[in-house]
Amino acid sequence: MFVVLEGIDGCGKTTQARRLVEEFEKRGREVLHLHEPGGTVLGEKLRSLILTPDANVEIHSRAEALLYSAARAELVRTVLEPALEDGKWIVCERYYYSTLAYQGYGLGEDPGLLHSLSAYATQMLKPKRVLLLDVDPERALNRVGKNLDRIESRGPEYMHRVREGYHLLSRREPERFRIVDATKSVDEVSAQVMEHMADVLS
Repeated sequence: MFVVLEGIDGCGKTTQARRLVEEFEKRGREVLHLHEPGGTVLGEKLRSLILTPDANVEIHSRAEALLYSAARAELVRTVLEPALEDGKWIVCERYYYSTLAYQGYGLGEDPGLLHSLSAYATQMLKPKRVLLLDVDPERALNRVGKNLDRIESRGPEYMHRVREGYHLLSRREPERFRIVDATKSVDEVSAQVMEHMADVLS
């Protein structure tokens, strides 16, 4: 079982991922909790490079997409594929949908080319379920606070484009996506998440 949580920054992915891992473990599953970019030595180094604000380092949107995809390719080859072959369940915060939403719809890179890039990086490995935690950007950025990373610093207008991109992606894969109202309390959001997982857990 491979489950991905997606959404704009500040939507609550980490909290809900942890809760989902706990629920899976209660059911006797061996679960791997991952985040993107990351999960490997290379991925963590690229994560720091991409997200840390640095006035001396500029990253073009195309280069940004390639860096994310490089981290993803390493994660798929060295972690995701072996774990799934071993029968482990995986809960991952972000996957290639983030590249399509953030660098594609958010920054104007060609979504078609990004889709091809993502297919190459992942070797077409797709999750069973994508949980899209949906919240308006203003509320989400208020949750994040003042210590913003490079991506969060782009502001609410950028996040609105990213959010719209996510909704477009969800409409293209309705069999895989489930939209969760992330404006609710943590417990209410968790209840929605489990409701949306019921069909694949039965």
